[in-house]
Amino acid sequence: MNKLLKGMAIAASLITGAAQAGTIVETGSFGTQGSSTDVPVGVLNQTITIAGFDSSLGTLTDVGIEVFAQLDSSGFATNKSEATGRAEVEIRIFQDWQVMTDSADDYLFHGASTTPFLSEESSPVDTYTLVKDRPWDFTASSGELSGTLTNVTLADFIDTSVDFLYSAEAFTNITTEVESGTGTFETSFSTGSWGMVRVTYTYDEQTPPAVPEPATLALLGLGLVGFGARRRMAR
Repeated sequence: MNKLLKGMAIAASLITGAAQAGTIVETGSFGTQGSSTDVPVGVLNQTITIAGFDSSLGTLTDVGIEVFAQLDSSGFATNKSEATGRAEVEIRIFQDWQVMTDSADDYLFHGASTTPFLSEESSPVDTYTLVKDRPWDFTASSGELSGTLTNVTLADFIDTSVDFLYSAEAFTNITTEVESGTGTFETSFSTGSWGMVRVTYTYDEQTPPAVPEPATLALLGLGLVGFGARRRMAR
């Protein structure tokens, strides 16, 4: 390309504008991460609604969905017996702990099981260390669990909100015993849940045409004049 035509191409590109990629992140949550009391479990049934992509911004090209969850339990057991004792807490998942949406595949944090999901003990089995009126305070946590949803339907996110349902059934139980004879304990516990959804929209946006500088317009004008002159000389 000669210098004249090259200058014309540069000027034209400045006038027409260009497509650019953009991203928008939308988040939603329930409960307080680390809290055993904010959203009690038992039966978990929480919906997070995520705002859809505004199609006036451009063309949606990808939707990335990250999901997060956590269970936390806390409480105490106080031996009221003369004999030394021990205590143990177990948390079992009786119904799948998962997040579901109509716009992607479900994600399973932990499946239903008869074996404990979380457990804590005041001392090993057959070891008794809890004396009378001395409470055993416990905390148990799953820590933050996370995953990515697959098979996402992009069209479901354009100009409309999308719901994500968190569900589970968790059972918490404290067992107590004393070294000899019968014992009495005071116990208390609470188990809570937290969840979060983070959706990342990737899209192509059309930038508005740039307003050309006077020098650019002059360059384009000279280019057109020069191009016309060359055509006349070639005849």
